[in-house]
Amino acid sequence: MHLAALLPLATASLALSQSNLPGLTRDVVILGGGSTGTYAAVQLRSQGKTVALIEKKDKLGGHAETLYLPNDQYVNYGIEGFFNNGLTKTYFSKLDIDYELLLPGSLITKYVDFRTGKPALPGDGLLDTLTGLLLYRAAISQFETLSTGAYYLPDPIPEALLRPFHEFVSTHALQGALNLIFEFAENVGDLLNTPLLYVIQNFGIPQIDALLNGGYIRPKNGTDTLFNKAATFIAPENIFYSTTAIHTSRNETGVEVTVQSSDGTHTLIRAKNLLVTFPPTLSSLKGFDLSPTEQSLFSKWTHMQYYAATITNTGLPDGINIANVNPDNQPGSLPLPPFQWELEYSGVPGYFMTKIVAPANFTAEDAKELIVDNLRSMREAGTYNTTEDPTIAAFASHSPETLMVGVEDVKEGFYSKLYGLQGRRSTYYTGYTFCTDYSTPLWNYTDGVVGMMDL
Repeated sequence: MHLAALLPLATASLALSQSNLPGLTRDVVILGGGSTGTYAAVQLRSQGKTVALIEKKDKLGGHAETLYLPNDQYVNYGIEGFFNNGLTKTYFSKLDIDYELLLPGSLITKYVDFRTGKPALPGDGLLDTLTGLLLYRAAISQFETLSTGAYYLPDPIPEALLRPFHEFVSTHALQGALNLIFEFAENVGDLLNTPLLYVIQNFGIPQIDALLNGGYIRPKNGTDTLFNKAATFIAPENIFYSTTAIHTSRNETGVEVTVQSSDGTHTLIRAKNLLVTFPPTLSSLKGFDLSPTEQSLFSKWTHMQYYAATITNTGLPDGINIANVNPDNQPGSLPLPPFQWELEYSGVPGYFMTKIVAPANFTAEDAKELIVDNLRSMREAGTYNTTEDPTIAAFASHSPETLMVGVEDVKEGFYSKLYGLQGRRSTYYTGYTFCTDYSTPLWNYTDGVVGMMDL
């Protein structure tokens, strides 16, 4: 028998099995309990709407990881802070979050070529932070449609946005600001050869204005505090931990989502709307009834691997940051993937934070090995008196990160087509494939998406 002839039978069998599942009804089912999904759930609950929040981990927070240590000390090695503005403070107030200014663990930075372990010089013409911010902001202010962090592109798209960033650097004499830009946009990988569009989307006007107008704040007692209080606000019966969506059926009047918990239990959730908050890749949407347009768009992503870690037993002196530089990559002496971004002093004696940026095939074990190898190189070069290999006290994957598409796809309207998916078949999207990967502008974008829903 031809395979196509079996499809009606398979569909009927699936529908029959779903009809016998335990089920519930909600106004919105939210896929992903990271910063954006959690925020959406809180906002909807505060509006009196019913939600089902589906999260594959056993806790909310996504990329927000906190390592708790003795004596009430902690290290936020994932999300370190949030914009110090009205939106953040209103959200914190709603959840009764005490907060404080996010201050760096150290203002002293040393530069080392992590490949050799030897001290090195930073890029030429290093500007102070304020001068670098103002110079870079003035250069990118011409792209005002990107000022919210969303991919709202002008028509026609300026060619400069699609050209490698090093050309923009040369045109606007930004060489002295490169280390500052890289500090915030390291996740793009090869910064100099990344299209300007993606550099701006990872460090653009929203981030610069936050730094210039109050900086960042963080919850007292660790970022986990925010998500623990959010979980209480949303209510345990509305959160499905260690659970993933395995099948969807969507139309213009509502959705049915079948979810599976870690113990194999299936639940059918019927809702007026579906909100997807994680990156919509084909691998993350297995079992979804994707349209041809969704299939086409979601197949175009490329991404970086991104890992976050806290390390101790390093032998490094407290009170300094150690930045990774590559004198062979000019201008800027920026490292090339795979690399550790920086050994950032956490403010807790003996503990450093690091981020690893790498190609898509770079595994978590590769990342851990890179951390150890870089510290060994510093020891063997005599740069620091480390006597043994470091201990990785905490480790997390933030992959896939920095999802991008080719410049030809951008020219052909990829992002207008992507935003055109909003509301089709009662499905909405948010998260860092639709807006810059910083929580506060993502919350602002999510407010707009929730406002589109028929509730």
